[in-house]
Amino acid sequence: MAANEDYAPPRELVNVVVHSSEKLEGAASLLTMLEDKADSAQITAAELAAVRCIVETCASDLGAVLEQA
Repeated sequence: MAANEDYAPPRELVNVVVHSSEKLEGAASLLTMLEDKADSAQITAAELAAVRCIVETCASDLGAVLEQA
């Protein structure tokens, strides 16, 4: 990718970055809820897996679109 002021990233890259950003914000909210829950109850593997799935999907999506850029 070029590093100058004339460079405009491809639309697909921008869309994936925005979408992944929104999903990661959701994952951060889930982690906050799990932190609160951990004070009084046990966190399940399924709850952690949900957060992991979101993060892995974002990483995969970003990796794929960056390979094409």
